Amino acid sequence: MAENKSGSDGLRELKIHSKLMTRHCMGIAATGGGKSNFLNLILKQQMMRGGGAIHIDGKSSREAVLEFINLARQHDRWQDVRIINIADSSFSHTYNPLLRGDSEELTSRVMDLIGGKGDPFFRGQASNGMRAISGMLKAIGLPFNFGDLSILMNSESAMRYLLKIGPKDTKAYRDFKIFLDNLMEVDRRTGAKVINEKKLQHTFGDLSSRLNGYYTSENSGIVLNDYNPQVDLYEAIKQNMLVYVALPMLSKKEAAVDFAKFFVSDLRTAIGTIQNDDYKPSPTYLVLMDEFSSYAQSSLAPVFEQARSANISFFPFIQTISSLTDAENGLSDDFKAKIVGNTWNKISFVLQDPESCKEMSAIAGQSVKRSVSESYSESMSLAGGDDDVNPLRTGGRNMGHSTSVSYDYADIARPEDFRNLKDGEAIFIGRNSVYKLQVPLVDLNNEDKNVDIPRFRMPAKQGLSIAEKYHTLSGSK
Repeated sequence: MAENKSGSDGLRELKIHSKLMTRHCMGIAATGGGKSNFLNLILKQQMMRGGGAIHIDGKSSREAVLEFINLARQHDRWQDVRIINIADSSFSHTYNPLLRGDSEELTSRVMDLIGGKGDPFFRGQASNGMRAISGMLKAIGLPFNFGDLSILMNSESAMRYLLKIGPKDTKAYRDFKIFLDNLMEVDRRTGAKVINEKKLQHTFGDLSSRLNGYYTSENSGIVLNDYNPQVDLYEAIKQNMLVYVALPMLSKKEAAVDFAKFFVSDLRTAIGTIQNDDYKPSPTYLVLMDEFSSYAQSSLAPVFEQARSANISFFPFIQTISSLTDAENGLSDDFKAKIVGNTWNKISFVLQDPESCKEMSAIAGQSVKRSVSESYSESMSLAGGDDDVNPLRTGGRNMGHSTSVSYDYADIARPEDFRNLKDGEAIFIGRNSVYKLQVPLVDLNNEDKNVDIPRFRMPAKQGLSIAEKYHTLSGSK
């Protein structure tokens, strides 16, 4: 239920037209403020109308996965569920975020791991090297995985093998050969050209080891390295799939954040493809992004505009406004302005951070208050002679009335209104109105504790398999 804080009185249901949903919705809430229940409510309504959704969840617990599955089961959507869980491969489908996109998109996806950190010269070296490798991989046309990329960044034998099987009449081949030649030096003992290992290490730094972690890890190694994975984001959106992405933010924060960057970058590619397609998802496809500021990238801001034309709605959720300007994550005031400006709808649950309360109040805006004041006056006077007993007296009586009208600006929602919200309460800020909401509690019916996900096998597909051929970082075969 909603109470309009912009003027009109009374409680009523708040309904948002599907077309307005493509203008996106930014959510903000302190821990325990009711965010999870709200997201489950949105998911419930989306499932009921046959729509698809991606839910990026920062909890990554068995209970959270169970809630998502049971919610889908309640609405006969269990068969549409896909789970990506890098912390537990036994409750996950397979997914490979390296397969879609051209060489530039793949380079950007991998380079997002280091962002703007480190020396610009070495970042440039790594970017050039990654561009040469990704161009060659795309020219060859075989699917590859994190292990293949990691080995290529460390093994001379693997690089020579890539040069051997690459199409020689392409620009990608020539660029890769130039990159390889720049790493070469003459061996003083044999006179042969070999790769200078120090140059190779300086080129990729710790990028290789971070990629290798997704190949050698017990769980993510199984989930993320299939050449024909069960989850493809482009197809998932087209088919209105329900995709749950579990991020182990508490137990493995660095790995979770890095993976989320890969996922969001892959999502960006899928949205760009759909934007240029004749097909658009119907109803509006939802992307719920918990812990958004942890994995947000400056390059993501324009995607909000692309998503709108692809009929895809973003729900980024944050805990504080200042997290959108976190310089350590490469974010800035400009990024915050773009996110706030591109989300026409905003919802806030209880906040504890004074700065966030103040900024959300400013976003809600002000209204003009008309004040009317009236005053009345009355006076009486008597006049007579010098002698008080003189019966001849004169008198007068005066009455007055005045009205003044003044106009002042007042906050529609004051900072303390955000701090004093109770459980289940929220403030919704639309384009033209502000409402105080009472969000209903979603019954998830979690009596069934069986985490049962749809199981199926994909046909085997030949891949690059460099990690299997050159299975050590030293390049031995």
